[in-house]
Amino acid sequence: MQIFIICTKRIFEKDGVVKTKWYKAGILKVTDKGHKYIRLFHQPETEFYIFEAKPKMEEIQLNE
Repeated sequence: MQIFIICTKRIFEKDGVVKTKWYKAGILKVTDKGHKYIRLFHQPETEFYIFEAKPKMEEIQLNE
């Protein structure tokens, strides 16, 4: 399993110097079978599953 950190950043100026502050927002997990999902720290009891987007034309054909 691979685990990636999901971050967001805030750019600000302090004492005339531009700085960047990174915040951990969650994690992305990739299982050995290739399944992917994220867990956001502000919603710790909820897992969000990730699916590869299909081209628009394939989506239209699936809906017919």
